[in-house]
Amino acid sequence: MNPNMQKLMKISGLFRVLVLIATAVVVIYLGYSYLVEGELRFSTSHLFLELWHDERASRGVLLAIQTPLFITLFIGVYWLQKLLGYYQQGQFFGRESMTCYLWLIWLKVFDLVLDIAQILVTGYYHRSIFEHTSIEVPIDFGDITTILLMLVIAYLLKAAKEIEEENREFI
Repeated sequence: MNPNMQKLMKISGLFRVLVLIATAVVVIYLGYSYLVEGELRFSTSHLFLELWHDERASRGVLLAIQTPLFITLFIGVYWLQKLLGYYQQGQFFGRESMTCYLWLIWLKVFDLVLDIAQILVTGYYHRSIFEHTSIEVPIDFGDITTILLMLVIAYLLKAAKEIEEENREFI
């Protein structure tokens, strides 16, 4: 096997471990913040933080608002682990690795929509408790650019795979 391919496979294994370590650090940090300090630091929305510190707001409702984002994080880690696992085995252009990559793209799209929905739901809940609420829905063009870039890469990988298969048939 090509030494460069072996190097990529080892790097993929290293990244799998680093993703797990980073996820563990995030979960420990969030758990510590919630259990010890009574803070939920998964959201940076000023409306959410204002609700979190107000006694009239239900923390159960606020946790329910944040839960889909937290679940999406774990689903993303799962598909990234699976993708890097295929890469670690040398399956860079296989159907399975492309499926994982497409899952990651759609999760990124879902996360973008979920962020907007979370801001709107938080704003409406804030409005039910406070007199004055200003809901601002930020559109992160960096996220949109990332999604478009991921789609271009998926297209290029698929086209490269097809060209490779055509070349094999020609020989």
